[in-house]
Amino acid sequence: MRPAQASPRRDIHAIAVAPRLRVHPAATATDGRRPSRSRAVLNTVRCLGHALAAVALLALVPAQAGELEPAGELPPPPPALQQALAAVRGQAVIVNFWASWCEPCRDEMPALVEFDEAEPGLALVTVAVADRAADTRRFLHDYLMEELVVVADPDQAIARSWRARMLPTSYVLDAGHRPRYRMVGEADWREPGLQARVRALIPKQ
Repeated sequence: MRPAQASPRRDIHAIAVAPRLRVHPAATATDGRRPSRSRAVLNTVRCLGHALAAVALLALVPAQAGELEPAGELPPPPPALQQALAAVRGQAVIVNFWASWCEPCRDEMPALVEFDEAEPGLALVTVAVADRAADTRRFLHDYLMEELVVVADPDQAIARSWRARMLPTSYVLDAGHRPRYRMVGEADWREPGLQARVRALIPKQ
């Protein structure tokens, strides 16, 4: 994996407000006849509207490379995340907010998984934000990560609750699952200093 560098982040909450054009019911044929020219035009405009919304959504925001910072106070994990954390009770945890359509997320994931697999007292729980289930599965299959713990967050409820406004965002929890660090942006999870700070939270065997 290339060293961490300035990586673009995406404002994922733009998904919730992406504009959509709707076809007025009066313009839609319901009697099985061939669509009228006006309907064809409206459908074309509608498609263009979705395309423009997608372009706006994928606009990249310049950002600094990810660095650990204090996590601050967070609300209790939403139920789906809480269930995943309960399965790794007693372990330090990295909670990684990502999406298959997020290039920096894809770039950092192999090293993140590698770090998790090398540390018995560390668990990795990922949250797939505003992602289609089929796209998530395809990514995991293509990268041979089908054992990865993934919590689906299609409506961004978990991301909003834990203030993950940009992707990727990671939280590091101690063995009591108290948030200790946050990292916004792509990280180099092979960097020795970063690994050392995370290892300090892993319970001694």
